[in-house]
Amino acid sequence: MTINWQDNERKMVEFMNAKMVEIARAMGAKEVNAAAPFGDYDVTRYQTTHIQGGTMMAKSPDLGVVNTYGQHWDVSNLFVLGASTFPNSGSSNPTPTILALTYRTAEAVVDRYLKKPGMLA
Repeated sequence: MTINWQDNERKMVEFMNAKMVEIARAMGAKEVNAAAPFGDYDVTRYQTTHIQGGTMMAKSPDLGVVNTYGQHWDVSNLFVLGASTFPNSGSSNPTPTILALTYRTAEAVVDRYLKKPGMLA
């Protein structure tokens, strides 16, 4: 598999950079440094884009959206899988943790929830 930016992605970045400069100047920024245009794909520039958060996992409903099984605190038949349950980025490459939590949730749903629907935690 080859990963590289395509012309449309490069054009979107150019457009976004121009808009960011325009907005920053309109807000009174004294110095504006737009990002360099995209050349070939480079992992060192594009390494912090694992989007995380939004449906934070927590040990109680007052601290987060889902329990440790990814089960919504208010809707017991709703399970949220993925990095949105992370409160922050622990380190790079969250995929193994996402897979482990997905496996844990699937196992709990099959072995426990389907037999007796309700809160797992």
